[in-house]
Amino acid sequence: MTDPATDIATDAASENPTHPAVDTVNELSKSFDPAATEPRWAKRWFEEPFRADATSAREPFTIVIPPPNVTGNLHLGHALDNTLIDSLIRYKRMAGFEALYLPGMDHAGISTQVVVERQLREAGVSRHDLGREAFVEKVWNWKAESGGVILEQLRRLGVSADWTRERFTMDEGLSRAVRHQFVKLYHEGLAYRGERIVNWDPAAQTTLSELEIDREVRKGKMSTLSYKLEDPAAAASNGEAGEILIATVRPETIFADQAIAVHPDDERFSHLIGMKARIPLTDRYVPVIADRAVERDFGVGALKITPAHDPTDFEIGERHGLARPSVIDLMGNLTSELVPEQFRGLERFAARKAVVKALSESGDLIEEKDHDTAIGLSERTKVPVEPIVSLQWFVNVKPLAQQVLEGLDKGEMQFVPERYTKVNRDWLENIRDWNISRQLWWGHQIPAWYDAEGNIYVPSLENPDLDCDADPQYAHLNLRRDPDVFDTWFSSNLWPFSTLGWPDEGNEDFLKFYPTQVLITGYDILFFWVARMQMAAYGLTGQAPFHTVMLHGLYLDSKGQKMSKSKGNGLDPLELFDEYGVDASRFAFAFLSTGGQDIRHDARRYEQGRNFANKLWNAARFVRLRLSEVVAELPAEDPLTPYIRAAAEMPSGVNPRSRDLLLSLAGHKEKLTLADRWIISRLDAVTAEVTAHLNAYDLGAAIRSIYAFTWDEYCDWYLEAAKPAMSAANTGTLATLKLVLEHILKLLHPFMPFITSELYAALGHRRQLAVHAWPDGNAALQDQEATEAFTRLRAAVSAARVLKNELGLSPQDRLSVSVEGEAADLVRQNARVVEGIARVSLVDALEGRTLSAVDAGVIIRAPLDGTVDPADWLGKQKKRLAELDKQIKQAQGKLGNEGFVARAPTEVIEEEKRRVSDFSAQKERLEAVLAQFE
Repeated sequence: MTDPATDIATDAASENPTHPAVDTVNELSKSFDPAATEPRWAKRWFEEPFRADATSAREPFTIVIPPPNVTGNLHLGHALDNTLIDSLIRYKRMAGFEALYLPGMDHAGISTQVVVERQLREAGVSRHDLGREAFVEKVWNWKAESGGVILEQLRRLGVSADWTRERFTMDEGLSRAVRHQFVKLYHEGLAYRGERIVNWDPAAQTTLSELEIDREVRKGKMSTLSYKLEDPAAAASNGEAGEILIATVRPETIFADQAIAVHPDDERFSHLIGMKARIPLTDRYVPVIADRAVERDFGVGALKITPAHDPTDFEIGERHGLARPSVIDLMGNLTSELVPEQFRGLERFAARKAVVKALSESGDLIEEKDHDTAIGLSERTKVPVEPIVSLQWFVNVKPLAQQVLEGLDKGEMQFVPERYTKVNRDWLENIRDWNISRQLWWGHQIPAWYDAEGNIYVPSLENPDLDCDADPQYAHLNLRRDPDVFDTWFSSNLWPFSTLGWPDEGNEDFLKFYPTQVLITGYDILFFWVARMQMAAYGLTGQAPFHTVMLHGLYLDSKGQKMSKSKGNGLDPLELFDEYGVDASRFAFAFLSTGGQDIRHDARRYEQGRNFANKLWNAARFVRLRLSEVVAELPAEDPLTPYIRAAAEMPSGVNPRSRDLLLSLAGHKEKLTLADRWIISRLDAVTAEVTAHLNAYDLGAAIRSIYAFTWDEYCDWYLEAAKPAMSAANTGTLATLKLVLEHILKLLHPFMPFITSELYAALGHRRQLAVHAWPDGNAALQDQEATEAFTRLRAAVSAARVLKNELGLSPQDRLSVSVEGEAADLVRQNARVVEGIARVSLVDALEGRTLSAVDAGVIIRAPLDGTVDPADWLGKQKKRLAELDKQIKQAQGKLGNEGFVARAPTEVIEEEKRRVSDFSAQKERLEAVLAQFE
């Protein structure tokens, strides 16, 4: 849709007070300097933000930023994410929607607390020395002074956010939303306090979410232990009589074993079910039980069940009613009376070595071998996470997940790419209860109170904002508030609607902009954030939080590996901005994004973006120069004259609507050359193509279409083809020259906003490009006749260039050629275009031997005699043919070698395939050339 109110009836007459007009036409330097242009526009977009109007009658289009951590700095994932978001929001704004890009940050509970505690340690103080209230005040001070650097960096990226609506997950309104969520879940029976297994960080002394854990494979040991059967006469078929062999990577936890589990259908162990076996190094016996969670083909087929120290064991223990004693404390040390005295107090990894040594001495260690083990590391403290049973707050999310599944069944949400719908469903169908409490001081403190007997008190649904210890009815109980805070995700799961005013559902923003239209984020947080937003939205607002989820891949290094400081393969996007420019970097991010696939860093795309920006800049300078040169010659009575002059001098409300001007030009073919008609027709086709890609959220395809049209068709073909008419001051061509460039700038603006804004102003427009209308397509602009005719001219030029190359001439060398075939008259009628672009001279006939090239039915001939020495030339071509044949056979030989194909990297194999294809095409062409002289 397009809203005419956002376009230019007259450029000066429709100024937006939020976006003031400029006073003069921008002067363009000889070369594009991003450092001189981009900061100026970035500053303007922050100081004059793109404010969305909740009272507007326009259709809303809302995207909320995936909130970066307040401790964060811009990384390539952020840059990719926000480039895609901003490109889409700029397009929708130009297309006439009331577009809201809502910015903000997450308070990042554990990472922020770690940062501030580190600063305190450097000063010789701990948070406990300060006390909770003073520590939280310290964090707020840090946030005010040092937090939010990433938002400054996003402004440099050029994001067109509504900065007046910036949100923070610890804002008063968002904190109320978190409290309301918990109170509602508690009184619905979904939020509960209980003992379950959690991820524990012994260094930070808190539970962690899965997203706060880095998975890493480390070399370790697999120990096979002998568990002696209580009945010595019993036989176990997987070992010696009277024992069951158990393989484990955590022998230090054997003291918390509660059972040995086997698969009920495993014939090796079925006769042992119900018997008991002794835990090594102890006098304690545990039962042999059957459970289908046991993988028969893993290890020896029997598992030690330690419910307090393994998530799978915990679930097996729950099914079988097993006790869950813990032998590792919150500091990661072995404790408990179950642990033999010589191991008590040992750190868990030191204990592992001591236990293995003791097992070896007792004869219970059957085997120890190297084994690669995947372990979880705390993202912030880098210490291995310990699974422990702990009394925590949880949410039973299965009923909420069911609501999301029903919404997916109704088509209320779609995924791009669509394949992620199944991934989303699978996780929701197998979801586990969510641990929402964290042992931190920075965050939303849980609104739950306890009396001396441990009874729980939570504010009522009618008055969720009232603290229980301030409620007169509880005054006699001396209540104590829960010291824990909520998991950070328990606030960010509300982000699509808490930022818009929920729980006050009568809020203007909430009514206008919720549900949001699109969520753009990486597929890696589909479970941790996207699914939780879905559940929260259905549970609290009864609606899907967004209509579309657009998932992009991870940004990897050039070898396809994740970037990390430890690997030394990280890239700072700010350095890319410095080297290539922000626009060039945004171009690369969009160009590389395809179908949700992971993205490998490719420096060539940044160079391509920089080259493209330079090409566009030079094209605009060329257009302005040509228009300036002919201003004095333009007839005053021609209605196109004021439009053309606008690029050379500031107009006074003379720019007509670009769509109307296009239609007017297309309807007066007598004013246009064949090249003009062709480029207008192609512009309309490309506009429709780009718009369709954007509407399908395929931003990579959109930028590739714009790039190809701008570079190949407008710059390389049309600007050259239009030169003869430009020299003659043809107003139709001059208007087309400017008009098509302006449309290109509009199409390109969402992706490369800085250079397009600068050039649009330089073409005489007072209002900035960002608030102009998106170009419309119109069938009346299509000109099939011109498209087919100009295709023939391009074929003639291509054929002439091929001949010059075959003759060993440079592109600048002049060559006389003749034309034959059904398109000969067309080529002769447009001789100046073909001659100017191909650097040839068209003649009626050629004498002597000639060389020909055919392209799309156009035959171009060039003289052999008088241009080169025929005998020498033919000899060189035969040698070249033999070399091509040799290269093809070499590449084919490699591809036919099974060993090479098995060992070589994919890119090497693809390069060999490309060599075969390219050399074969060259050989075919050369054989055709030589055949002319047989």
